[in-house]
Amino acid sequence: MSIFANNFPVGAWQRNFTPFEEDAAQRSWLMPYLFVRGKNPGPKITCIAAIHGDELNGVRMLHELAAFLENHSADINGSLCFVPVANLMGYANHSRYLPDRRDLNRMSTGLKDGSEGARLAHFLWQNFIAEADSIVDVHSGSYNRWNFPHLRGNMKDDTMRAWAKHLENQVVLTSAGVAGSLRKEAGKIGKRVFLFEAGETGRFEKNILQMGFIALLRLLVSLEAVNPQLLADCLLTQNHPPKTNKHPTGYYRKAIWQRATHAGLFIPEVEPGDAVVAGQRLGFITDLFGERRAEILSEQTGFVLGMHLHPQVVPGRALFHIAYEFKEL
Repeated sequence: MSIFANNFPVGAWQRNFTPFEEDAAQRSWLMPYLFVRGKNPGPKITCIAAIHGDELNGVRMLHELAAFLENHSADINGSLCFVPVANLMGYANHSRYLPDRRDLNRMSTGLKDGSEGARLAHFLWQNFIAEADSIVDVHSGSYNRWNFPHLRGNMKDDTMRAWAKHLENQVVLTSAGVAGSLRKEAGKIGKRVFLFEAGETGRFEKNILQMGFIALLRLLVSLEAVNPQLLADCLLTQNHPPKTNKHPTGYYRKAIWQRATHAGLFIPEVEPGDAVVAGQRLGFITDLFGERRAEILSEQTGFVLGMHLHPQVVPGRALFHIAYEFKEL
């Protein structure tokens, strides 16, 4: 049954578990969620993290956002549901994937009687996604990658473009998602889905948590789930100073990965969050004696969304994720 169908009292935050099947020791997996029904009418929104079990920044972002909003329940419109750990098995194993090495974010909407991953995807869909008006899906970079905080959504949709006009100072990349992803499958049935990327896997990053907190709060305001004055007041406090770079309102239409052309040691000279121009040197690769083997020159004028972190690289390794073709709104 959908969490939104429960008759929870207005204004009272719920911190509960809902059981999902059993592990091999016949212990029930317990899905944590936080839920509040606001005093004012408004949208039903689900915020979900750790669909990839080792992407932990989003877990803490939802904790901090819920703790903040609990002190301002009168400013909440509609219903908010936070699912801090979606991939229970991956989280328990410190892994991106399910135990059978499948990706939970390629299994929506799931199957009631399918594989273990398909059953978990179906459970998430029925309990937390199906009745929501909008979904916020929080991720981090994987495979030794670090992502500058940014939103991804399908800007080909008129409703999404209209929404983006009201989202100030936020980097946005248009993307509809791939088959089986939460973003793609929920978008097919008319739900607004926002994927938020920030930081790297396996850790909490203080600056990322601060930037993510503000970005998610700003997103909830833009969806009319939280009163705007709350964001304005929050930006003035010392606990959550604005950390994001100034950025024009709009979205990037395309993005590419610039890849290593040689094996060796990767030395970056720019970082995520930097603006770059075509032909600019982004970094270089040395041999084992420290001599330069190759330079990485930007193929586009745009914005660095993400970067590879590990110095050891081979030909074809993705090094810089560059967003380009910006459309101002």
